[in-house]
Amino acid sequence: MVTVLHEILNWSKSRPAWQRDALRRLVVGGELSDEDLRTLAEICKAVHGLAEPQEFVPLAREHVRDERGAGTSVSLDSIFHHRGVNALAENQTLRFSPGLTVVYGDNAAGKTGYIRILKGACRARGQEQILGNVVSGAAPHTPVVAIKYTLGSEPEAREWAGHGDDEFISRVSVFDTRCAAVYLTEKTNVAFRPFGLDLFDKLVRACKAIRTQLEKEQRSLASNELAHLRLRVPEGTAVAKLLANINSLTRPETVRRLSLLSQEEESRFALLERSFLDLKANNPERLRRELTLRAERVQTLARHVREVEAELSSASVEAAFALHERVRRQHGQATRLRESAFPSGILPGTGSGFWSSLWESARRFSEELAYSEKSFPAVGAGTRCVLCQQDLDHAARHRLKAFEAFVASTAERELRKVRDAFVERQRAFTDLEVVPKHVKETLAEIQVEHESLSRTITASLAVAEERFRAVELALREDSDLAEDCPDLKPVAADVGALVTQLSERAAALRTRANPERQESMTAEAQEFRARKVLGRHEKIVLDEIERKRKYAAYEMCLQETRTNPITRMSTILTRKAVTEELRDSFRRELSSLRFRHVEVEITEAGGVEGVLYHRLILARAPGVELPKVVSEGEQRCLAIASFFAELSTADDRSAIVFDDPVSSLDYRWREGVARRLVEEAKTRQVIVFTHDVVFLLRLKELAEEENVEQLDQHVRNLPGGAGVCAEELPWVALKVRRRVSHLRKMFQDAATLHRQGHQDAYEKATVEIYGFLREAWERALEEELLGGVVERFRATVQTRQVASLADIRQEECKAFTSAMTKCSRWLRGHDDAPAARAYVPEPDELREDIDKLDDFLAAIRKRRK
Repeated sequence: MVTVLHEILNWSKSRPAWQRDALRRLVVGGELSDEDLRTLAEICKAVHGLAEPQEFVPLAREHVRDERGAGTSVSLDSIFHHRGVNALAENQTLRFSPGLTVVYGDNAAGKTGYIRILKGACRARGQEQILGNVVSGAAPHTPVVAIKYTLGSEPEAREWAGHGDDEFISRVSVFDTRCAAVYLTEKTNVAFRPFGLDLFDKLVRACKAIRTQLEKEQRSLASNELAHLRLRVPEGTAVAKLLANINSLTRPETVRRLSLLSQEEESRFALLERSFLDLKANNPERLRRELTLRAERVQTLARHVREVEAELSSASVEAAFALHERVRRQHGQATRLRESAFPSGILPGTGSGFWSSLWESARRFSEELAYSEKSFPAVGAGTRCVLCQQDLDHAARHRLKAFEAFVASTAERELRKVRDAFVERQRAFTDLEVVPKHVKETLAEIQVEHESLSRTITASLAVAEERFRAVELALREDSDLAEDCPDLKPVAADVGALVTQLSERAAALRTRANPERQESMTAEAQEFRARKVLGRHEKIVLDEIERKRKYAAYEMCLQETRTNPITRMSTILTRKAVTEELRDSFRRELSSLRFRHVEVEITEAGGVEGVLYHRLILARAPGVELPKVVSEGEQRCLAIASFFAELSTADDRSAIVFDDPVSSLDYRWREGVARRLVEEAKTRQVIVFTHDVVFLLRLKELAEEENVEQLDQHVRNLPGGAGVCAEELPWVALKVRRRVSHLRKMFQDAATLHRQGHQDAYEKATVEIYGFLREAWERALEEELLGGVVERFRATVQTRQVASLADIRQEECKAFTSAMTKCSRWLRGHDDAPAARAYVPEPDELREDIDKLDDFLAAIRKRRK
């Protein structure tokens, strides 16, 4: 059968992370601390990017203790406290019987410590943190406890070691003030909350607390900076539209792109600004002509800069050095050819560049003047050398033909071609003037309005000049380019932009009479101005986007604190859990507790923030608020009835534990509760913690009447700590038979003192024993001589036992009177005269007096069998 907690577990899987963690904390701890709420709020925020990632532990199967067993009951054997729980004494064992166990202890005796141990392991409405002895002044120990329990008819006991979940021991139920299933609401309605369903109203309270915190943080995000910025941005611009529509989805890249002007846009904006100033000039026409002339001069500068950058560009310089390298290679080839083609003995340098120039001059002289009709070299009959003008012999003719063959060869032609190209390139470098006079003049003119640009161009030309010298030197000295030769810093585009700007300014002055043109320029300038403002205050806009994003994220967080889904699920589960069987059980429990004077029923009272209330109403006056009619004790009685009604839905008969169940109850309700507990002890283990002696005695009487196995446990606060356990109840709760046994033990201790010679201590102990002996005789009168017809602390007179009083004998009355008189002689409180001081009996006499009580009791019992 699926239980309420398992239904909640399945439902929780669809809930937000923080609610799943909250449910786990509530199931395990019962309540949420302020620290828990802060942690849960951080989990909620982290999911939506408002906090650092948080680890959370959702409600899981291992956190849900079984509300219903699998049919096998669990009974508790004992609690062993080694150390570390509250101020309990160390190494104490509290034992339980299978039937009824009554654990008696005064206030502060240590009962609550044992209850907290049980609540840590068993089914209870909220476990409590177990603290060490925080008032001792020493560092508290880690709690070390163990609970032994029996599962069904298993021969060996199991043990819960003080930590972790145990599905079997969780079947044991604990009732105390916090575990009551009846609560007074703020509307003074008594709401019946079956186990598990109270998680919903606690979860709703957590929702409200976290919502309050989130709303406070959300309000702190308020900012007016963007509103002030919008006032400074021209209307109708793209920036104004952007600022008017900022939201959580606005991309920061859009803002950054709009706030950043490119170099071209910066130049265009500067042009527009100057154009507006130009339009305000006293003589616009004259200014237009000046701008036109200035544009022409700057255009000349631009051409010169382009030429310099072209000549000194990496490609141009690399081409020049490549030509130089080709000249070297071709010269080598030509030299090898000359050496193979020319006869030996010729003059050094023949075939070189100078010689080739000489040869080509001779060619022109021959072909143009001396032998215009003959091909060069003319070596026919009657011809002479065009240089020495002597007749040519056979050797001379052969030499001239060899020279021409050399000159006509491919290598020589290529050498001449490459050499000419290189000379041309070298001449271009040589003729280059990087900073001529007209450039200096133009730069000085530019500096008037464009100082920064003028400095940039000047610096660029200075670098070009240095580069020019390095290239020219390397070419002249036939060496490689120096490694420290600077690279160009191109500015041709900037100079060109200035030309365009000056031309457009002049053009704007020509069209100043065109309103549409001026309107267009004004709109364009406004866009630039708006973007400039955006650029200066970009952080404000980006912060606003982040604020909007956070605000939207907080809205999503707040959505997770809505209580409607909790209320719906609470309604469904409550209607499913609170069946007619449960209502009938509640009515039966009220009847067993003799709660008949007021007719109380359970009825649905609607759902509010996760809680479907079932109000306990007056059947005859449903409109009257029940708390205004019933007392605190009656409310306690209703709580116990609700607890037992809830137990009726379980599948097993596991143990139940009560902590002071009759708190606030008078004798009428005590009797009903006592009878109900003893009745329940017939079918399951019942453990009762109480500080009420009257209630204790009544439980013992009823258990004896109903033949219910009963065990007494007494916990006391001694110098070694609280919770010291003993199976013997305090003197006031002992029957006379147990009192005699207690007296004999006290006698043994006193006799030991006498034998050891501690006379003062012996006399003190003996006086105390006679005081207890007197009280035992009084109890013997009630329980034995008068047959229990009338007893103190009991609300009734046993009239059916009056007949037994007929056998009371005169000698028994005399024995009673004599014993009481003798015991009274040593009671403290009367100051006897020194001469009349009574002696303290010796041990033998003391033992005889105790024996007289025992014999008195034995005689009556024997006669009345």
